[in-house]
Amino acid sequence: MEIRPSDLIQLKKDIERIRKHEEERRARKIAEAPNETVKSDSASSEKRKPRIPVSVRIREVIEAFWGPPTPSRDSVQAIPEYLITLVQVIQEEPKFRKWLLQLERMPLMHRNQQLERMSHAFRIEDGDSPIAAAFDRLHDPALFKAVCQYLGDVNGIPNSRIA
Repeated sequence: MEIRPSDLIQLKKDIERIRKHEEERRARKIAEAPNETVKSDSASSEKRKPRIPVSVRIREVIEAFWGPPTPSRDSVQAIPEYLITLVQVIQEEPKFRKWLLQLERMPLMHRNQQLERMSHAFRIEDGDSPIAAAFDRLHDPALFKAVCQYLGDVNGIPNSRIA
C-alpha cells in the first residue's frame, strides 16, 4: 500500500486539528472548573453523602502504609502526547490504520525502513517535526506492538486477522 504526499499533508492537517481540539477542550475544562465547584457545594448540601465502596477504602489503607503508586519513569516517557495524537489520527483514517497494521506483519528491518520513510517525509516538510518524532518512537518493537494492538482492539479487529 503506497502513501502519497497528499495523504501525508492530510495526516498533518488532521493531527493539527486534533491537537487544537485537545487544547480547546482543556481550556474549556479549566474555565468551567470554578462554576462546577459552586454547583456541587450546593447540591451536596441537599443530598446525602455517597457511600464509599470497600475497595476504595482498602486502597486508601494500603496507600497509607506504602504510599501512593507512582508510574514508572519508563511508562511516563514511553508514550509522549504527540504519539497519542498521532495514534488518534491514524485510528480515524482507514488508509493509515491499514498501513500501520500491515507493517506489524513485516520483518522488523523492513518495518523500521517504512517508519523511517514516513518520518523522513515529515522532516522534509517540517524540519524537527513532532510527527516525525512520533514515527521514530514506533521503532521500539514493544511500543509498536502496543499501538497496533490498541488500533486492532478499538476497531474490533482480532490480532490474528489484521489485514
